[in-house]
This record gives sequence, C-alpha cells and structure tokens, in this order.
Amino acid sequence: MMNDSVLTSLFLLPTFFLSVDLIGPGCECVVYQSTGQPGARNFHSPNYTTAPHYPRGVFCILFSFIGDVNETVEITFIDFNLFPKVNNKCLDFLKLYLNERAEVNEGSVHEYELCGNNADLPQKTFYSRGRSIHMEFHTEGDKVINNTYKGFTGKFSFIDSREFQTTMRQVSRDNNSCSYIDRHHNNSPSKGRFFSPRYPQNYPSRISCSYQFIARPGEIIQLVFLVLQLTGNTSSCSKDEDYIEIYDGVNKTERIAFLCGNKSVPPIKSHSQYLSVYFHSKSNSNRKGFAASYEYLSIETIGSYNQHGQQNQCPAPHECNKNITQNSSPEGTICSPRYSHPYPAGITCTYEFYANPGERVQIIFTHFNLFLSSLGTEERDCKLEDSVSIYIDEKFDEASVMFCGNSLPLQYMSAKNWIRVKFVSLPSSGDKGRSSGFEFQYKFRKDFGITTGTQTIGNYGRPLCEFLFNSTIQKVGNFTSPNYPGVYPSVTHCQYIFRGEPGERVTITLDNFDVGSDECEGQNDHVTFTSFSHEGPDKGFKPICGVMQSLITKRVSDGAYFRVLMSSYDNYEHTGFLGRYEFSPHYNVFAVSTPSPKRRKGSQSSARHVAVVDLISVTFTVLFCLIRNSVIR
Repeated sequence: MMNDSVLTSLFLLPTFFLSVDLIGPGCECVVYQSTGQPGARNFHSPNYTTAPHYPRGVFCILFSFIGDVNETVEITFIDFNLFPKVNNKCLDFLKLYLNERAEVNEGSVHEYELCGNNADLPQKTFYSRGRSIHMEFHTEGDKVINNTYKGFTGKFSFIDSREFQTTMRQVSRDNNSCSYIDRHHNNSPSKGRFFSPRYPQNYPSRISCSYQFIARPGEIIQLVFLVLQLTGNTSSCSKDEDYIEIYDGVNKTERIAFLCGNKSVPPIKSHSQYLSVYFHSKSNSNRKGFAASYEYLSIETIGSYNQHGQQNQCPAPHECNKNITQNSSPEGTICSPRYSHPYPAGITCTYEFYANPGERVQIIFTHFNLFLSSLGTEERDCKLEDSVSIYIDEKFDEASVMFCGNSLPLQYMSAKNWIRVKFVSLPSSGDKGRSSGFEFQYKFRKDFGITTGTQTIGNYGRPLCEFLFNSTIQKVGNFTSPNYPGVYPSVTHCQYIFRGEPGERVTITLDNFDVGSDECEGQNDHVTFTSFSHEGPDKGFKPICGVMQSLITKRVSDGAYFRVLMSSYDNYEHTGFLGRYEFSPHYNVFAVSTPSPKRRKGSQSSARHVAVVDLISVTFTVLFCLIRNSVIR
C-alpha cells in the first residue's frame, strides 16, 4: 500500500515535479517534469558539494527526466566522479536509459553504464530518443571501503524535437540504410534542413544514408553544415572511418567535398542542378553526427554573392596594389581584378595593412576560387599554382601561409600591427577558365577578435589582450582565443581574469581545443590556469596544449578568483578554443526546487491534455519504484 508521501506526490503532479522519498530499502525516485519553459536546470547525486563523498549502500535512485509531447531531453554532465571499474566492472554506477518511453520497468535495457571520472565518459552530453531519459544510480555497501569520490552534477533541458526533423522526403529506411530526396518545384520551399540518423542522439553503427537534391533549371544547391561531429581523425579523412562524400551531378563522378571528424566546414555549392550527399558509418563508438541546411540559389544571382551567401561588397574598379592604414579605412573589402569574372593571367597584386600600435589586422575570406592547372595532383604545391599568400613579419620576405584551389581559407590575424596579402596569377597560354578569384574583408581590431569580457587598456592607450569577467555582470558565458574560429596569431599572450562573489567557484571548459603541438614546455604554444593573481605557475594546474576533448580541458577554481593564460610563439596554423565559464555557488539540497507550471508560449496542446499525459507518465515511474520495493521485501 502506498504511504502518505507517495500519495501526496501524485496529487502534486500539476506542478510538473515529483520527488518520492525512500520507500523501505528500495528505490528512491526523483522526477523532473517539463514546465514548458526554456532554459536549463541542475541535477546532482546525493551529498554533492555538501559532503566530500556520496553515500554508500544506495540500492537504487531513479532520476527521470520527462518532456512534453514533441520535446527531446538533453542532459550534460558538468562533473563526474564515481568509483572506477574493478576487473572491468562498475561497482558504483549510473545507468542511462535513452530509448525508453516515459515509463521504465524491469525489462528496460540501458544504453550506457557509467563509472570512473570525466575522462571515462564516452561523451558529456546525451539526448533522449523519445521524450524521456532515466538514470539509475547505485552504490555498493561493504565492497567499497575507501570512498573519496564526490558523485556527479549536470544540467538538463527540454528542447523542441521538431527542430531536428529532416524536411526532405524519405524514400527508404531500414536498419542499415536510409535515403532522402528533395526536388525543388515552383510551389515548394527553397530552403530546408537534413540530419544524420537519430540526430541529436548518436548515429547508429554501420549505416549508409544518401541525400539527393534536384534543383530547377538555372539553379544550384548550397549546403551549410551547422554541426559536424563524426568518429575518426579530423586532420586526415579516410574511408576506413566514418565520413561524408558530396558529389556534383547525378553520378559519383565529380566529388566536391570529403568530410570527416569534428571541424568547421565552409558553405558548399554545386556546379549543376544536381547534388548528392552520402554518409557512411563504420565504427562502433559513434558521435552526434551532423546537422545541415540546404538552399536552392538562382545562377543569375550567384555572381553577386560570395561563398558565405553574402552580397559582394567589392567596389569597382578592383585595385591591384594598395597600402591601407587604419586611419584611412578602418575596414573594407578587397577583391581580385575583374571579380567575380575570371581574373587576368600573369599579374601580381600586393595589399599591405598598417594598424595603430598595439592593434591587429584581421583578414576574413568570403570567396576563394583560383585556377588550378591540369598537371597537379591532390597534394598540390601552391608555389606552382595561382595563389594567395599571407606575410606576418615585415622583416622577412617569406610567406607564413599560402593558399590555392577553391577551398575557402580560415580567417587570419596579424602578429603585430602589420600584415601583407599577396596574390599571384601565373602566366598562362589560355584564359583562367571559370575561376572567379577571391574576396576578403579586412578589419583593424583593438579587441584581438575577442568579443566578450571587459578589455584592459594599458599605457598610452594601447589595448592589451587581457579581459575581465565579473560574476556580478554575468554568471555564465563564453570567451575565445584571439581571432577564433580562425587561426590565432603568433607571438601573442592573452589572459582572461574571472572574479566571482564570495562563496562561488569558477568552472572553465575549453571546447574545440587546438593549441600548438603536444609539447607544452618551453617556447611552445600552451594554455595555463591559476587561482593566484600574482605571476608564477600554479602547481595545482599543469599547462595544456595540442588537440584535446572538452572533458579533458575542464578546470574548477579553488575559490572565487581564476585566471586563464594563453601563450603563442611561432605557430601560425592552430585555431585555439571556444571557452565556457560559469560562476556557481555551493548547492545544499539534493533535489531542485519546484518550478513554475507556466507553459511555453505558443504551445498547441491544452493544459488538460498535458496534465493527463504527465499523470500517466509519472504514474508508471512511481509504480516501477513500488514494484521494485515489493520485490526486495
């Protein structure tokens, strides 16, 4: 028979929150119900932040996150610290049920069994297949004697699952393949989106999918990849790993893109009215996949737009040699001669930029399409082709980077207050075919391309690469390396200072981390952390460098003050990081407070319908806890 606490909890369902106290020696159930409002809330294991470790002998605590109709559950672990595996077995564990409906029972199969620390997690963020996620927490009693493990904490939110629905028509789908097609008609939308299978959940293993696009005569197709997270090596693509191939035309004759790993991709355009995308998954440990948009563009307007889909800003005529100072033109656009028509053969153009002392010049390419000779191979030597080079040291006449072909370069920034861009069109017996040249934007920047925080101004009004983030202004936010997401400049030292209120700690996580080589010591690019305001190393935090996953870069301050320092030297090829910070107090309760039952604006389901659905969903969860207790007794 149910006790009073269970009955009381059932009658509290309209508040969309349920907490069932421990019923005898069985399961404790904590249910987080969607309120229909956006935003993330917290969850954590018992005693987290209030004691040095979680309790022993917990048979079962069932965390249930139940969304509304057309909602997906997203959970992200901020910290994870359980007893590690013994003989390849988890003694203390957290089981994740991602594919279950609102109810869970004894026959439910979990997708993940987690233990250990942050580095042992297969990923930090998980998504539900339907509208609910369940987590089963268990700790051993006498099998684990020394318990110095803190538990776990994270955030959860309910997001609209309709945002992840492919707008293409599904032709076929089974366990090992899927196929979609979109044909543009006069009365059909000119834009849409498509995703990897199960997105935003991890895509399945050993699956092949195709996406076919057919434009109207006089149109081409443009693809923009918003998310790309595939299992495999980002630096070198191989068909032995998960990958995406994109072909122009109706047959696999002209491949225009080969994508893999986890990286940003410039917009991709077809040359004809047909485009095909093929996705292949081979590995058993998969990731989030991809999210992309597509758009049909008229060929008549293509010449007026660059590879970012922005209207060309180049004034005519396009000057071939220019010296530009910050005072004369603080920002502008440079294009190749005759842009966007084929440029002439046998010319050299030089553009030099001079910023004020202490400031930098940023170069952002928006279009890049240079002629390639028929004699080249896939591993082209740009010195033998039409090319654009960037020089960052005025004392040396040697290019720091050189580009050729039609791949859009990343954005770049000067190491000091000078930079040169040089275009070389080699002599040719014929014309340059359909090569339309290049377009780039230049900006003189005081902020080093860092757009958050309060910048420090040094002596004589010179801007410094030092940025302050104060808890009284913003609790959660982002910060980046200089010039992110482009290549960070060489010989640059930046620091980010975080000041919290008394009793707060600062959590720093660096996403997309790519800083220097794997050697952090000496004159090598690296990032360091310190809880001290004075100079000198903090022995509690070692410097990090190379390419690293977000879980490995996470650091938590000892107190309310934290500094992050980035140092670059001679490298001019890495993209830095996208940082996240959060000022957080110590939590003193096990469950979150009861949220407001106010629903999301614009929701079409009635309150009565939601209440009935929620009552059924949570009742199944409660009954599962009661059944488990009755079996134990």
